Amino acid sequence: MSIWARVLLASMVVFLSSCQSDSKPSVTIYCAHDRVHAEQILDLFEDETGIRVDAIFDTEANKTVGLAERLRAERGRPRCDVHWSNEPLRSVRLSREGLFRKMPSDLGAAIPEMWKDKSGLWCGFAGRVRVLAVQPTSPAGQWTGPVSMKQLTEDQWLGKVALADPRFGTTGSHLAIIRSMEGEESYLNLLQGLQLNDVQLVSSNSASRDRVLSGEAWIGVTDTDDIEVVRRRGESIGEVFLSTDGDVLLPNVIALVKGSPNPTEGEILARWLLSSRVEELLAASSSRQVPLIPGTSVPVGGLSIEDLDPLVIDWDDAADALPAAIQEAERYLLDR
Repeated sequence: MSIWARVLLASMVVFLSSCQSDSKPSVTIYCAHDRVHAEQILDLFEDETGIRVDAIFDTEANKTVGLAERLRAERGRPRCDVHWSNEPLRSVRLSREGLFRKMPSDLGAAIPEMWKDKSGLWCGFAGRVRVLAVQPTSPAGQWTGPVSMKQLTEDQWLGKVALADPRFGTTGSHLAIIRSMEGEESYLNLLQGLQLNDVQLVSSNSASRDRVLSGEAWIGVTDTDDIEVVRRRGESIGEVFLSTDGDVLLPNVIALVKGSPNPTEGEILARWLLSSRVEELLAASSSRQVPLIPGTSVPVGGLSIEDLDPLVIDWDDAADALPAAIQEAERYLLDR
């Protein structure tokens, strides 16, 4: 065989391989859940279905916000098929902007209605709870410190509380829920109390937890998954639920992007993610998520929804409160 024939044959092999690769079905997901946990699940989906997953993740500090802005920027020509948010309020706002399409009725059918959009534009699954990370100075069950956000404003906690930047992640959602449920006046009083108590504002929930680990703070407002991660590394840290306020459980959220390039594959992935099996995987992972489907298996040390007292939240009202809650938090906590 001549050298030119060999070159031609090699070029044809490369071309055919490229065609085969391009013909493989694929799906694109924008994911705000921690990459270390989400990637394992998405890899499993890819192995089982043969559908290639192109996943775009965000940074810890920019979670939910950065991906939401990316969806808005691409609305004229969507590149994403499935949006996986780690909290519901920004998904509510995106759905109102017409960025999501209605899901088939069988997607997430086993998930209770309180975790879904009434119009079928998004569905929650596997959540985490807002809690306090504390110094492990007292035996379990004998915590005598704060069990509500309001108690963090008491004089004895002056300069000893850390809180994540409310412009990003779940802190802003938590504050918006407080504003929605308790009203503007009560919410502003809370912010003023935190300001006067010299709350330590940090970049993220994990940074809030880390202030407790380092001893720079006694209490860090954070999420259950951020505590579990360091516990599995052997760190000693306490976890206190806000029992007076009620458990603020923030589910992950799946939505299908309107006009996406791979709508069929997007539905397949969404249906796979909104399953009891995936909730079990997330419950067993170091993110220790709370399954929302009744009867889903939870490992020893995990969190079952039956053991919690989750607040019944009006997601639409809380989403309405989000911009004002963040602006007011900026005024009291950031502009100091």
